[in-house]
Amino acid sequence: MAHPRKPNVLIFMLDTQRARNISCYSYDKPTTPNIDRLAEEGVVFLDNISSAVWTLPAVASLMTGLHVHSHGAGAHNESYGGPFPTLAEALTKAGYQTVAFYGNIYAAMSNQGFHQSHLMKGDEKYIGPDCFDVSRRRMADAMSWLDRHAGAHEPPFFMYLQVMDPHLPLHPVSPFKERLCLPDIKPEELAAIPRDVLEVYVAKHHVSERQRAILLSMYDAETAAADSHVGVLMDYLRAKNRIDDTLIFIMSDHGEMFCEHPNLGGGQQFTHHICCYEELIHVPLVARYPEGFPAGKRVAHSTQTHDIFPTVAEIVGFEAPYCQGSSLLSALGGQPKRSWTLTEYMKSIHIAARVLRLMPDIDQRLFVRWLKAYRKDGMKYIWTSDMRDELYDLRADPGEHNNLIERAPEKARAMRLELEALMTTPPPADRGDCVWGMDRNDPRLAKLRGMEWYLER
Repeated sequence: MAHPRKPNVLIFMLDTQRARNISCYSYDKPTTPNIDRLAEEGVVFLDNISSAVWTLPAVASLMTGLHVHSHGAGAHNESYGGPFPTLAEALTKAGYQTVAFYGNIYAAMSNQGFHQSHLMKGDEKYIGPDCFDVSRRRMADAMSWLDRHAGAHEPPFFMYLQVMDPHLPLHPVSPFKERLCLPDIKPEELAAIPRDVLEVYVAKHHVSERQRAILLSMYDAETAAADSHVGVLMDYLRAKNRIDDTLIFIMSDHGEMFCEHPNLGGGQQFTHHICCYEELIHVPLVARYPEGFPAGKRVAHSTQTHDIFPTVAEIVGFEAPYCQGSSLLSALGGQPKRSWTLTEYMKSIHIAARVLRLMPDIDQRLFVRWLKAYRKDGMKYIWTSDMRDELYDLRADPGEHNNLIERAPEKARAMRLELEALMTTPPPADRGDCVWGMDRNDPRLAKLRGMEWYLER
């Protein structure tokens, strides 16, 4: 689907934004008027699933079109520098100007190939009371760059832009705080909410239902703040008459947990990492481009965040390198290429280092599980490296409260075998594995690599 004039490409990343509190995803509070307007002008993908549960591997999947086990960033490497070309590299080769305005250092570490990359001084901390002002400055810098580089006679641009407002710790500002936070929050209540997620993980602190309600209302306010940044940039593009020739994706890298589920250590699942529940992996995706995405369409077919790479390739008209995503355009006509989704959590150096530094005596086994969430036909199977697998019927139990693993063992086994077969199809990242008695090209080794059952050299 090539066009005579190549469109600009804009990926607007709302870090840590889950889908279920966004208005155009049927939320009952008006959190996102600007995203809602884009949804009316474009397409909402209602069942969009992230490839990973934290920024580094999630952005690496977005930018390579690969599953986590194939690009390897996150568990084995705290950066992506692999052999597979990124979207920035592919668009550079296609004649684009490319620029990234990162919201945190993990997004920068998972990417490569931009002509220009911007991570503001101090943004390696990226979250805190000044987050809204940092995001506002980021919008100003992005618009300044567009003023200099996005003229009518300039080459098309690819911009990656990330804001961090929905990320913990939450510090909502006016006017969003007054609109969406609970009106009766007392200062002492706010001070009593546990802010060290690691202590919540290990049950040193417990988040009560009242504290959860306060946190969720604060999260709504931060979602509205992030939406306001979207509005600023979209108003700019409309004023410059550039919005219709720009392929726009509004999305997130992963969602967030607010203690909806317990964990194996007796604590609660708070923030992200170490689980793959829907609150964490179901993320928004809104696409706007009049030539490719019809206004007002809502797509129920499952999609994934790494489907953006082949979508851009199809619309811009370049040959995609090896890619494991499926173009979003196939889902528009009712014949999607994707029938399943896969989210992976691979034990991260990042979380393990934090735990060791803060709690040197804690049992590390709570934090080193490897997870793969395989969703198909309304069922969700969560493979775990310690064999404490989970199985849910998302149609009957969307909150994932009834684990069917003991009651439906044959269904779990069938989904496990499908997942294992899937993992052998794409080539996982070659990390120099050494398994006694197997040739490096042995297909059995591909299965071991894909499921993380292998010995590292």
